[in-house]
Amino acid sequence: MATTSKQQAQETTGRSGPRCPACWGIKRRRAQALESDDLHTAVAMTVAMGRHLRAAHS
Repeated sequence: MATTSKQQAQETTGRSGPRCPACWGIKRRRAQALESDDLHTAVAMTVAMGRHLRAAHS
């Protein structure tokens, strides 16, 4: 049986719980910025995600 990306992520991170609300918010805000061609906010959200991942998930 093939391993799905979700299974691989669970094996890598050891997490199988609900989605992080902060991650979801950052991703959503970045997506909205890209939809409205707001490159400044999209870049800022990419940086914010990197910082959040290091602070909250490592």
